[in-house]
Amino acid sequence: MSSIIVVSNKKKAGKTSVASALSNYLNSNNVKSVILNTQNGNKKSNFSEELGLEIINSSFTEDGDVGKLSEEIINNAKGNILISESNSNDSKVNVEISKKSNSKILYVASINEDMDSIEKYYGESLGGIVLNKIPRHRYEEILKKYDSLPFLGYIPDNRYLVSNTVDQFAKHLDGEYVFDCDGKDNLILNVLIGGIVLDWSVHYYSSKKNVIALIRGDRPDLQLGAMQSGGNVKSIVLTKGIKPIEYVVYEAKKQEIPLILVKTDTHETAQLIPELVSKSNFDHVLKLEKMTDLLLTNFDINNFKKSFDISTL
Repeated sequence: MSSIIVVSNKKKAGKTSVASALSNYLNSNNVKSVILNTQNGNKKSNFSEELGLEIINSSFTEDGDVGKLSEEIINNAKGNILISESNSNDSKVNVEISKKSNSKILYVASINEDMDSIEKYYGESLGGIVLNKIPRHRYEEILKKYDSLPFLGYIPDNRYLVSNTVDQFAKHLDGEYVFDCDGKDNLILNVLIGGIVLDWSVHYYSSKKNVIALIRGDRPDLQLGAMQSGGNVKSIVLTKGIKPIEYVVYEAKKQEIPLILVKTDTHETAQLIPELVSKSNFDHVLKLEKMTDLLLTNFDINNFKKSFDISTL
């Protein structure tokens, strides 16, 4: 069967999300695919079995052992469409693995990379290229510039793919739950700061979806306004270590909105958020659903099937 190696020349390029979305798509179309996790030793896998993906953990133990990794790919590709993520950013190593394992490469590129150079270097090993994290204002430019193979499509920049759950916010901020519930697994797409809100606070907190609100612990007016936002606010972070009044806790329980108490003030808490965003992982079922949708909407599946010799779809 087919073997696909997802590669890039840099970290955080989106290889894990692309590989996961492809596997999810194939399996949803009754084409059996599995993911070979090539992380080894004490390294944590980038792939999450909790997303429902079928993952085979590699048994080889040494980084850079092209021969053993190639053999592992060949063995696990029997009867499956095997998708692997390369741990190497070295193009020469990836080409060697591709040739020895009889695999095709799917290259995940950034918008500023030279597509012609990628095509020339990888040659016959290259099955296709997908551009990742493309800003909205550059969609048309991309489609005009790259209108033939090996370009397979692009993936738009999207908040879901850099989001974190309420519980991940709580841990990152060293927070303590005043009230927690199943809502702590919700993904947060926006952060709103409660301070001097000139309009009715309900309007302010209704302006964005999947919000975590940073509000001083002694502002029950803003806290209640956040909870009346029509379900947009998924959690409230209470700053300065000030516990909320009982009525706020009552309403939070009623609406199942987790309340997190932190020692830092609102400004200090807000400054901690960008670090959490930069650590975001592909670890939530909604991220997989969104990534699969984005890929299929902007990806040429027919050319993908031809390039990677997938004839069973």
